[in-house]
Amino acid sequence: MSKIRHGDTGRTLIYGVHPVVENIKAGHRKVYEIFLAKGSEAEKRLGPEFERLKLSIRHLSGIELDSLTRDVKNQGIAARVEPFPYNDFETNLLELDKKERFTVLILDQVQDPNNLGNILRSACCFGVDLVVLLKDRAVSVTSSVEKASAGASAHVRICMVTNLSRSIEALKRIGCWVYGADAQNGVNYFEADLAPKIVFVMGTEGAGLRRLVRENCDVMIKVPITGAIESLNVSNATSILLAEVFRQSLSIKSKGRGQHNS
Repeated sequence: MSKIRHGDTGRTLIYGVHPVVENIKAGHRKVYEIFLAKGSEAEKRLGPEFERLKLSIRHLSGIELDSLTRDVKNQGIAARVEPFPYNDFETNLLELDKKERFTVLILDQVQDPNNLGNILRSACCFGVDLVVLLKDRAVSVTSSVEKASAGASAHVRICMVTNLSRSIEALKRIGCWVYGADAQNGVNYFEADLAPKIVFVMGTEGAGLRRLVRENCDVMIKVPITGAIESLNVSNATSILLAEVFRQSLSIKSKGRGQHNS
């Protein structure tokens, strides 16, 4: 068995077919080395393409790759890449200020990697312009998160900030309307008049939004449910809200085309 380093300064290990492939497609991070399990479907299907791209490839046994990733569900592939490229909040704020419509998603202390990964996947699918994470007391974009997002994290603009309340105030200054999610209280999301410049603020699993963050929201909204369980998983609730914004944006575009053709 060859010697494998489990960590390199300034480098991150990601694994799974979609995280590796989508990061290569996105082109935001330098790919130092690809690891493929010998005889795996990933090696057979992706090996020739990686060779064509002139990527550095290392073929390992399945046991070696499992040891490297510390996860047997690695799908026979991993890659050593640059650390996750977070965006600068202030720079993105200036860019958003030039748009007539946009969606920002703020996560207040979301700590479960699977939840964050699923949220980033929904953010990518529904065209969220920016995701804002809290720097402390919350999960960052780790290899587990990238795996859970099925590689969608490579295509989403994500920033980390130290103070969510200040970030919300900054977004309000460029015309945003801020909707905080509350499983128990607030207006049903489909009854809310959603603004063109919208910010959704989702709370941590269980505890929800912190008091100061809640007080900075303009409107509290909820996803109505029935049954024995008190609330939806935060990633499921986020998907429903983002899907509604996307639906409304499609409706507006459709009306615009109809007016143009009349």
